[in-house]
Amino acid sequence: MHRFLTVLLLFAVLSLGAGVELKGNFNWDKRDKVKTVCPGVVYTEFKLTSPRLIRAAAVRVDLGSGRFGFKMTPRDRDWGKPMPDYPKGIIRTRRVTCRKFMEDAVKNGENMVVSVNGSPWGPFHAPWTFKYAGNQGLIVSDGQLVAEIRKGRPSFVVYKDGTMEFKLFAPGDDISSVQHAISGFGFVLRDGKLTPKDNPRAKLAPRTGYGLSKDKRYMYIVAIDGRQPGYSMGASTYEVGQFLLHLGAYSGLNMDGGGSTTLIVREKHKLRKLNSHALGAERAVGGAMGIILK
Repeated sequence: MHRFLTVLLLFAVLSLGAGVELKGNFNWDKRDKVKTVCPGVVYTEFKLTSPRLIRAAAVRVDLGSGRFGFKMTPRDRDWGKPMPDYPKGIIRTRRVTCRKFMEDAVKNGENMVVSVNGSPWGPFHAPWTFKYAGNQGLIVSDGQLVAEIRKGRPSFVVYKDGTMEFKLFAPGDDISSVQHAISGFGFVLRDGKLTPKDNPRAKLAPRTGYGLSKDKRYMYIVAIDGRQPGYSMGASTYEVGQFLLHLGAYSGLNMDGGGSTTLIVREKHKLRKLNSHALGAERAVGGAMGIILK
């Protein structure tokens, strides 16, 4: 009996750890599968039934065209002060939805075409109504430090010379050459290979992932819906890596997820949210990233 239970447990572990079934590389030239936001920005959607119901949306940005820039959540005007609603916290950013982040940018004359959630943040616990965010990992907005390096949290980095990469900074590292940065929880794809698999008992959740192609020409953003029985059950962080690899990425990060996962595009001057939130409402996040058409 003990041996039978051991075999059954092993089978369950292997089944859970197998990940999503995504064959080969996604063909971004399929006109029936891909829609255009603007020249250089396209998106697609996935509906999977195995190993569970999964719905996801993905955006590809042609960075090699030189037509796009970035915008990260900036410092709050009360940066550095104690949070009035959580005195243990120090203000770094004010939480806003990705939708408002884009709307505010457009009002300021910036042609933002993609808005997506980025860094995890704190405080994150009941009553869930905190206005400000801190404890986020590195955020740099237009050369200005917004949030400090946090050990173990890799960042998407755009340097002042225009080059970019995913990099794990250590506290105290020189970041004077960084123009923009936003951080995630960890790598899910490195050098074209998936990182070690999740604990198979890890909970499925909505997920956000960022990826870069090997030549850094393309950026990929994936938003996976979850916690919606009958619609989409969510994914593991390992499966975020699988999606990014399928899309064409060579390296990739798992960003903040859960109710924070939000991916919005602006096509024909109208905002369209590509993902679905379990409770309908869009969460105000501590760190967001926008793609700007120059």
